[in-house]
Amino acid sequence: MPVQVATYQGRETVTAESLYAAAQEFVPEIRRRALKMERARRLDDDLVDAMEAAGLFSVLVPKRWGGAGLGPHEVNRVAEIIGSADCSTAWITSFYQYHNWFLCRFPLEVQQELYKDRSSVRCAAVWSPPGTAERVQGGFRVTGRWGYASGMLHAPYALCPAMVDNSPYWFVVPREELEIFDDWDMASMAATGSVTIATKNTFLRDGWGMEIKRLMSATGHAGTFHEEEVYRQSFSVLGMGTASLCLGALEAAVELAREKLRTSKPFGIPRIDRSPSRIRWARAYEAARVSRLIRDTVTESAIQRARKGSPLPLEDEANMGLHGVFLMQTMKDAARLLVDGLGTSGYRADDPIRRMSSDIAMLSTHLLGGDYDIVMDRHARWALGLGVDPGDPMTRFA
Repeated sequence: MPVQVATYQGRETVTAESLYAAAQEFVPEIRRRALKMERARRLDDDLVDAMEAAGLFSVLVPKRWGGAGLGPHEVNRVAEIIGSADCSTAWITSFYQYHNWFLCRFPLEVQQELYKDRSSVRCAAVWSPPGTAERVQGGFRVTGRWGYASGMLHAPYALCPAMVDNSPYWFVVPREELEIFDDWDMASMAATGSVTIATKNTFLRDGWGMEIKRLMSATGHAGTFHEEEVYRQSFSVLGMGTASLCLGALEAAVELAREKLRTSKPFGIPRIDRSPSRIRWARAYEAARVSRLIRDTVTESAIQRARKGSPLPLEDEANMGLHGVFLMQTMKDAARLLVDGLGTSGYRADDPIRRMSSDIAMLSTHLLGGDYDIVMDRHARWALGLGVDPGDPMTRFA
């Protein structure tokens, strides 16, 4: 059944509030479809089409290309709203938003080709392991195989990493040059369809590959001509996207659990009349409230630092990373509190709190490509003044 929502009104009328309203309009429909999409291991095509038409993937796209030209707080809020419906849908939404931001840092001629007759580009992206890129006349020949390509099932492009002169680049690879392996069979975040992709000896023109550290930087890329200030800021200002979608899911789970406290009556006694059940709910409720405060403070601090033009010291980046890990762990534990306090029914396949808890737990292990131990060890080294480990495969946010 087609999704009935308002379409994107274009750059002359779009505002942050209109995008929030558009995102909120999708929430009931996404919730209705969530279990079916989880079982299908992919989002519904018509849902993705409708969300794009509503402008939800173009939040960060410059007005020059017909996007909303907004910034970190707005992209966090959209992720939060969609996360209140389904984490998988919110994950793909956030990916498409962020990857548009990266694409708009490529050379102008590349952007002109990508954004011809469109205000957003659906683009998957993978982080590791890097493939190989051979310099040839007029460009590169790229070979590689990459997992966790979230969004690929609905995207005409993917950002694929490959090494150039001992430095990781991202190459914009068209879908027709990629082989897709449908190997996404996961217990959580199942609807993302984060398949494996591969390409072999694919020619890509000059300009269609850029050094990842330049794309992450404030001004080292080719997109500083855009009027929006987010294109003169490093990726650090966008570091709260995953936490935002999980915050939306947790807050929705808290409200669903509030109702269950009233309707669930084990041994004939309403859960709301049991003090342990009320305490469990209150802990999750407060965890969501505190997480919001931290999320907003960290984001605003990153923006203010970026506006001063000062580089992000390694210790400050560590502190931001630790905030992110703390938020994810806090929200994971809070969601689990709710599930464990709802009895056997909380583990039904169609229970949305069960799904939200499981998805938040998975995302807490997947902070931009590294599991908890890897990410925490990186930030511990930086906070302790030990510097970057030469063997660390990850790229800094600044």
